[in-house]
Amino acid sequence: MSEDLNELSDNELLLRVRAREGDALMALYRRYRLRVFALVLRILQDRPAAEEVLQDLFQKLWDHPEKFDSSKGELLPWLLTVARNISLDHKRKESRRASFYVYPDVETQVELASLTEHRLDAETIHSVRQILETLPEEQKRVLELSYFEGLTHPELAEALGESLGTVKTRIRLGMQKLKHAMSLGLLQSK
Repeated sequence: MSEDLNELSDNELLLRVRAREGDALMALYRRYRLRVFALVLRILQDRPAAEEVLQDLFQKLWDHPEKFDSSKGELLPWLLTVARNISLDHKRKESRRASFYVYPDVETQVELASLTEHRLDAETIHSVRQILETLPEEQKRVLELSYFEGLTHPELAEALGESLGTVKTRIRLGMQKLKHAMSLGLLQSK
């Protein structure tokens, strides 16, 4: 059956992907994986990350094959464009994550270290989110943007239209409340 699929055009394979035929997706994957991977690897300079982006791309194609419009062009340029965008997003996220781990004050580093000593399983993450809901809106917002969206302190200040000092204070106060909740046993370490 896979030999027959290799003879089909991209559009014919995409129709089958829309009909949820996994073999059609695999045929497209085999057809374009090397070219897409070469581009992604050139952008990221990181083989495991490039493999992850390649998988993400084909997962997106499986989940939303309707996003490709054959009237606007061929499949390969579309795949390369989407792969490039995913790669650049990945680079931005990694760069934010790298700057996220640099804290200007020791107190924040100590508080974060005490939180990360606990294994973050699904139950713990759920508990943290519940506690976040009890925080004042300003503290909750900066913590969510910082820890779940990866924004740095300066990016937070700009996004929220607040001073850097205000953002740092809100993060510190929110972290203190999370730490206090942990000490009361509201978060169970595994």
